[in-house]
Amino acid sequence: LEGPVFVLTNLPEVVKGALFSRYSRSPLGVRELLLKEFLPELEEQAPGAADAAPPGGPVSVARAQDFYDRILDGYGDDSISELGGAHVAIEEVSMIATKILEDARIGGSPLEKSTRYVSFADKVNGEYRFCREPRLMRSRHKKLYVETCRLLFQTYAELIEPLCAWLERVVPREPGASDAAYKRAVRARAYDALRGLLPASTLTNMGIFGNGRFFESLLIRLRLAGLGETERIAAAMQRELGKVIPSFIRRADPAHPHFAAFRDFGTGLREAVRRFAA
Repeated sequence: LEGPVFVLTNLPEVVKGALFSRYSRSPLGVRELLLKEFLPELEEQAPGAADAAPPGGPVSVARAQDFYDRILDGYGDDSISELGGAHVAIEEVSMIATKILEDARIGGSPLEKSTRYVSFADKVNGEYRFCREPRLMRSRHKKLYVETCRLLFQTYAELIEPLCAWLERVVPREPGASDAAYKRAVRARAYDALRGLLPASTLTNMGIFGNGRFFESLLIRLRLAGLGETERIAAAMQRELGKVIPSFIRRADPAHPHFAAFRDFGTGLREAVRRFAA
C-alpha cells in the first residue's frame, strides 16, 4: 500500500482499466484516484472503513462503465479498452472455428487442446466428437459428411495402439527415463503422427485471455465470418464477457453503430473486389 510499484487486486476489470485510463489525465496516483473518483461513498464512513470495505462495489463499477461509455463512444479512444481483460473458456468448438479465434493474435493469447498430447479417439454417447453444423445436417451432403468424419476418426483410433507398439520397438528409452515418462513420450509421437487424420470438424476445447479491444474486434470478426458456429460462439461470448467487461465489448453488439460500420465496410469491400474481377 506504500510502495511505488504494486499490483491491483480485488477490483473488477472495468474499474482497473478506468483507473489506468484516468491515470494519464490526472496528477493523482492510482490509490488516490480509486478513493476520490470510484469509491466516493467511503468518504462518508468512519476512519478505517476504507480498509474493511471490499473495493469494486456497485458505485465504482457504475462510474467506471460510464467513463468507458463516454470515452469510447464520444471520442473513439479505442486504446483505453486495452487496459482490462478477461479469461474465456470455449469448449466443444470445431477446429475450423479455433483457427478464426486464434488468427487475431494482437491483444489476445489463445491456448488450444493439444492434438499431440491428447487422444481424440474417445466417443460421447457412442459417437465421435465432430461438429454437426445444422445447415450442413439439413443439406444433401449430410450422409457423405457424417460417414467421412466417422471413417477418419475410426482410422485414427484403430492406428493408435499398433503405432505405439511399433514405436516402442524402434524408439530407444533415454537413460534414466521412467517407464511412465517413456510411454507418454511414445504416445505423444503416435498422436503427432496421426493427427493429420483428424477432420477440421473435430471438436476441441480452448481458452483465451485478451484485453477488451481484442475481444471487441474478435466478436465482430466472429459475427461476420458467415458461419453458423462462429455466430453462436460470438453470441455466447458476448453474453459471458458482458458479466465482467461489459463496457469493453458493448460496441460489438450487432445493434451498435460501430458494428454496423464494420459490417458495411466489409460488404463494400467485397462488392468492389467483385466489380474489379468482372
